[in-house]
Amino acid sequence: MTTSCSLTVTTRRGMIVVFTLFIWIDSPSNVNAYTNLADVPCGEIGSGSRAARIVGGENAAPKEFPWLVSITRKGGHFCGGTIVNSRFILTAGHCLCSGSSEIPARQLRVTLGEYNLRGPEVPPAREESIRRVFIHPGHKCGGYIDDIALLELDRPISWSESVRPACLPSSNGAAGYSDFEGENAIAAGWGWLGEDTSRHKRADILQKVGVRVVENNLCRQWYASQGKKTRVEPQQMCAGHEEGGRDSCWADSGGPLMVRGRRGTSETMVVGVVSTGVGCARPRLPGVYTRISEYVSWIEQRAFQR
Repeated sequence: MTTSCSLTVTTRRGMIVVFTLFIWIDSPSNVNAYTNLADVPCGEIGSGSRAARIVGGENAAPKEFPWLVSITRKGGHFCGGTIVNSRFILTAGHCLCSGSSEIPARQLRVTLGEYNLRGPEVPPAREESIRRVFIHPGHKCGGYIDDIALLELDRPISWSESVRPACLPSSNGAAGYSDFEGENAIAAGWGWLGEDTSRHKRADILQKVGVRVVENNLCRQWYASQGKKTRVEPQQMCAGHEEGGRDSCWADSGGPLMVRGRRGTSETMVVGVVSTGVGCARPRLPGVYTRISEYVSWIEQRAFQR
């Protein structure tokens, strides 16, 4: 069954906004549970798009990931993000750092409904200013622990087929929680198409790639086998392939790791945030993502605060 609760919030500009939180709950064994923080259905792709370069990927279809946004600074794309409701964008904490300092909100823009970074969109893409930045208090610039942040937009999002909110997973410990171990997933973004930047370029058209969620202990073993001391914490998750070849890469940071259509459902859940790794698409060195289920409560608190 679906339950809902409403929160009435008075914004800093005096507007009254009613948010509705939808959570699918049935029983602790319901693996299809997801969290919707928006006032419309989440995780739905636009009509006419395919249900399923990053490295080893392919062009996404227009409107295939309508919750995915481009974050720009000084007019250029540098990170991805995910729409969670009409006012907030989820991204990586390290995307909002320049060296050891945080990037001021006034320097950032978010483009909604983007597909081709160098071409016009139909309907037109919309650039939004940022009012406030919320980096998780556990994140330190220069690191990748608690690598998650929220951007509050200056004005509410107008929904369309090319601009929709994402579903998030159930919080750790809640009914329907899953660690997604061994599941097929999709990463998407406008990052580099290969690790060697002398041979590859950054994507203009949105790319997607299929990866598999790797259990944390196995991921640690793979990294150790390659002589890497990378730690994979419980609040992180790995996704990739043992043989390499398919992965997210630079400038994909902050974008979504998604699980689609679990056991017959149509919704897509964003379960991870592109965070870090060693190189791009190397064997036994899968990408490391922030595990969103560990931060759902923090996201809710920020997204519904006064």
